[in-house]
Amino acid sequence: MPSIALVAPYMRTSMLHIPRRDLVLSAADSLFLRLVVVESDTPCAQSLQATNGIGGPGARIMVWSDRPGWLNDYGMLLPTQGQVLYNEPGVPLQNTGSFDWALPSGTMVGWPPRCAWCVQLTYGLAGVDVLLSGRLHMRPLGVTFGLPLQPLLTSEAVPVQTDSEEQVYV
Repeated sequence: MPSIALVAPYMRTSMLHIPRRDLVLSAADSLFLRLVVVESDTPCAQSLQATNGIGGPGARIMVWSDRPGWLNDYGMLLPTQGQVLYNEPGVPLQNTGSFDWALPSGTMVGWPPRCAWCVQLTYGLAGVDVLLSGRLHMRPLGVTFGLPLQPLLTSEAVPVQTDSEEQVYV
């Protein structure tokens, strides 16, 4: 399961620049994402003090298709540009200014090869601020990179094992 931790500033020196984060994932991956919101984009900024109460800030992740028009990919129709694929609130961590998302394996299976995503800080009905955005590139199922794992062998070609008798791989 890929675990990603991101830091996003609440107050930016330029409101015209939204931090961009691009991700590459496999369609079969599960994902754990933690976002830490800091007060500003200065290097010594403290994390946002969120009360997590009624009216307190929340965070929401949104993923949508970034491919123009319908695409007939070997008989499978992929979503149109702008179609929302995933829209979930984050789970706030008490008084830390952090939010968590957990996407189980299989969530991204029907997503097109290129998606856009953003994280928004929400204040109930008071407003929404986009904290960061980016592109999500999906590797198709069955695509592997690199060679399969090989067991670590001793000089006598015996597999090396840990104390709990699990095999060690290179």
